[in-house]
Amino acid sequence: MTTEDLRRISAVRVLVASGKVRERRENRRLTLREIADSVGASVSTVHRWEQGTAAPRSAAALRLADVLDITSSVA
Repeated sequence: MTTEDLRRISAVRVLVASGKVRERRENRRLTLREIADSVGASVSTVHRWEQGTAAPRSAAALRLADVLDITSSVA
């Protein structure tokens, strides 16, 4: 895992904690199901991320960053 990967994971987790993941998803006009399918998680898991009650693990965070175009500079 590269330093850039770690930064992207951190950026995703900051967005999850701040509640901005849902906003980013909605701005891209994606459904929970589309995100879940793209990331390889369940809809309920993605919902928990959006609610801030759970944080994605590293691999899922990187996939979520790809889907939502989250870069290390977002955080």
